[in-house]
Amino acid sequence: MSIFKMLNTTLFALLCMSWGNSALAQSTHIDDHDHSKHAEQSPKAPDMVGAFAQIDGDHVLGSEIAPISMIIYASVTCPHCATWFNSIWPDVKKNYIDTNKLRVVFREFPTQPGNIAVIGFQIANCAPEDQYFSMIEHQMKEQDNIFASLEAGTGKETYLAIAKKAGLADEAAMNTCIQSQAGYDRINKSMSLAGAAGINSVPNFIINGKIYKGSQDYLPFANFLDDALKRGYSPMIK
Repeated sequence: MSIFKMLNTTLFALLCMSWGNSALAQSTHIDDHDHSKHAEQSPKAPDMVGAFAQIDGDHVLGSEIAPISMIIYASVTCPHCATWFNSIWPDVKKNYIDTNKLRVVFREFPTQPGNIAVIGFQIANCAPEDQYFSMIEHQMKEQDNIFASLEAGTGKETYLAIAKKAGLADEAAMNTCIQSQAGYDRINKSMSLAGAAGINSVPNFIINGKIYKGSQDYLPFANFLDDALKRGYSPMIK
């Protein structure tokens, strides 16, 4: 049985209805063979403004005067993303963000199962802004348990618990959040910017205005950030 069918019927129906009315359904296609990739981008020419820089409305963590900037593209249903966030991200936060060396933008890049990824992003986007990153971290940490609950038919209960962490009072509030057109618009914009930057897989990083092509293990990643520190600039800051 498809994992989508594991969700509560009402919740799934609401999501499908919103998905069908959203440009997201027309502008992206989930690759059935790779959790980390989108097979297609919109044929419409993407907006280059912000492809390599922070824009208004971005989810941002870190000091405005940090000398390094980084845009992260990731998905809450991507196993590679969960591995990176659970093993590398804590040290990046501790050693670079908390020490005012690094400023980070997170942008949504839904991967299969697409509906599940969108639910997670919609709920995170409904949280207070200062809790957005913690909502992403929570879903990365709990990714295996989330999928297990979907397989067990308890997806609604799992997402209600996540929704309550985001400050949503009950199922009605969660369903309203999931239907938010503003949330779909944000994801569409994020995917458009990813396309403009030539990004088609996650996790992916733009550091100081350039796509990072090195190892995602902590030591080489940290060495790259240290080298960027020596150059002392961050073109992302407006």
